[in-house]
Amino acid sequence: MLKKLERAGRRALARRLRGARLPDGFRQGTQDPPLCRIPEGSRLGGILFMRWDAIGDMMVCLPWFRRVRELFPETRMGIVVSRRNAPLLRYEGGFRKILYDSRPAVYLRSLAEARRFGPDAIVDTRMHYDSTTSFLYGLVSGAEWLLSAGNRDNRLPYNVRVPMPEGRVHMSEMTRILLQGLGRELDDADLDRQPRLSASELAFAAAFRRKSGLLFAGGVTGINISARDPGHRWPMERVEGLCARLSELGSRAVLLSAPEDAGRAEALASRHSGIIPAPVCPTVLHAAALIRDLDMFVTPDTGLVHIASSYGIPTVGLYVPNEEHLPLWLPWRVENEVLMAGGEIREIEVDDVLEAMARLSSRTGSMEFSR
Repeated sequence: MLKKLERAGRRALARRLRGARLPDGFRQGTQDPPLCRIPEGSRLGGILFMRWDAIGDMMVCLPWFRRVRELFPETRMGIVVSRRNAPLLRYEGGFRKILYDSRPAVYLRSLAEARRFGPDAIVDTRMHYDSTTSFLYGLVSGAEWLLSAGNRDNRLPYNVRVPMPEGRVHMSEMTRILLQGLGRELDDADLDRQPRLSASELAFAAAFRRKSGLLFAGGVTGINISARDPGHRWPMERVEGLCARLSELGSRAVLLSAPEDAGRAEALASRHSGIIPAPVCPTVLHAAALIRDLDMFVTPDTGLVHIASSYGIPTVGLYVPNEEHLPLWLPWRVENEVLMAGGEIREIEVDDVLEAMARLSSRTGSMEFSR
């Protein structure tokens, strides 16, 4: 109920602000059709990216935000972040972080901070519909240019609409195309994809590997048992079955989980030799430090897919079939196997995962594995 009220409040505020006086440049940009790019020679003293959602969303967009920062070295850069994905930017220099939160007091402070930041351009990274929240940040901040993808509703007057390719392409590619609306071509040469880690997170991972006897061990699979969306969770009985089979094969596996699932991981690991529960990770960066040392990763559709991809870890992804967002969020530019079966993720069998792992192993040579 609170979420519905908050959304209704944002829509009402947007309607009110749309009737207010808008910046002159914004008025000109709302002509039909809208611009596809910011005009050459336009002042871009500040750019504010809207990425106030989940971990995976930030991981997919962050490499391109970094590339824009390289192309506009004199421009101030900001990102509107959420409490979930803000930790990914803890050691990320060159960006002003503005925290979005649906709680009214935090939200209003966030809008005020965006106003003080004073961007010339706001970039709405929601690809398939216009974000009321992003639009409000644009109006309140006084940005001259509001960029959005040409999408299925185009319901708000963004003054730069970047056409998207027909058909479904990965969200990373769509982000690259969208950001070219700022006026520069973006290439993917030497794209910087990995999250920034400090000595603290690396020491956390090294201590775990040392304590668990994995420091010099090869062929370690990571298995993520958690997913924020309950519909994306692979059932624990299936996870147990996979662990039992890996144990029989003499393979080692590390169980990663959200803190609330740590007890399940420990109980499961206690029943199977070679299966080790990962320590509770204080932040997603600690989980990233664990993932970067793996030889293979098995996970449902969560943000950890994109962290593993950024490190080039061969990944078996377990996905809910027929979801509208596929294939936008599949593992990107990494050897992978994507599994879907029937109507629910629970229908993916243990044998399906084992066969996918064997195929990955034969292609990558990342570990010795046989069924």
